[in-house]
Amino acid sequence: MSLSPSVRRLALLCTATLLATACAGGGGQRPAVPAGGAAGGALQAFDQNAIPATGVQGGPTFDLSGVRIVVTTPAPGAINMGTFFAYKRLEEWGADVEIVVITTTSGVQTLVAGGADIASQGTDEVILGAAEGARMVAIGAPYAAVDYVMVGRRDIADVAALRGRVVGMSGPSGFDALLTRLALEQHGMDSNGDVNFVQIGGSPDRAAALLSGQVDAATIFLEDWEELSRRTDQLGLIHYMAETVPGIPSSAFFAQESYWAENRQVGVALACANLQANAWINASEHGFVDYVLRVVPGSTEEAARAIYRSGREVDMWPTDPERVFSVAGLGGLVDAMLQTGEISSRVEPGTIADTSFLREAADMGCGQAGSA
Repeated sequence: MSLSPSVRRLALLCTATLLATACAGGGGQRPAVPAGGAAGGALQAFDQNAIPATGVQGGPTFDLSGVRIVVTTPAPGAINMGTFFAYKRLEEWGADVEIVVITTTSGVQTLVAGGADIASQGTDEVILGAAEGARMVAIGAPYAAVDYVMVGRRDIADVAALRGRVVGMSGPSGFDALLTRLALEQHGMDSNGDVNFVQIGGSPDRAAALLSGQVDAATIFLEDWEELSRRTDQLGLIHYMAETVPGIPSSAFFAQESYWAENRQVGVALACANLQANAWINASEHGFVDYVLRVVPGSTEEAARAIYRSGREVDMWPTDPERVFSVAGLGGLVDAMLQTGEISSRVEPGTIADTSFLREAADMGCGQAGSA
């Protein structure tokens, strides 16, 4: 398979992430989400004492004293380090921020159930939520890249060879399942009949299923594939998902539309923190590496530096508001989800993305060189 230079760099970036990604730890359990939402075990409180001060000097400031914000996020890793920097910045402006790591539920479900105010999760969740009647609006993005790969048994040479095979997925509406279906259809296969999907769980669970032979193939994070490749020679990389849906915003800061309407200052502050986080990352390799080593258990300097350098090459952390969260890219993801049947009717990107927060924050000077 021939890969473009940008995809090769992204592959290096995500491979390096293996050595700088770990589960969040510490803290007590957050109370269970109200009835109808996720079970209490699906959420894990995060030890926020592990997050250092941002060290930002100068630039715009906000008065968020007395504001309590509950936010959800995946476990910390080097690629999404800007997420934790941004939330720390809100604290530095006076907000009482509680970070909750999601394990087995979606950000949309948690928001709708009243378990959180803001989510920093996969962008597909915003689209799925809108398709099901939840008015979610994205205002920024911790990073932008598709870091999934399709992995399978050695005798599966390409996507077309998956016909009749058992393919693991997180669930019918999971982003990995979406990407897998899209890849199948792009290779002339019917995703509803040519393969046998089985629900396994998250990427580590799917990796374990691959290792045990429970499934023939699955779409997993590239860092999980790197770990698998060191443990067995019976599996091989089939396809880079970055080639399947190029240019889409992979993650997003989002909340219910009503939340932003009632808390616009919080949205502008978060957009500012988003831009400041990206400017900070781009400005100092040493600062980034040090932050990763302090926040992510088990991380190494070598891996953090590799992630930083590769991320800079693919502009993982832009400071141009229109590139931080691309509405056009979001439209491409909507089209892909329509094509694969994840949604039955088109969701207008402009109704689920509002870049005015980023533009307002940029006009205030957020993210400018010298005033991160």
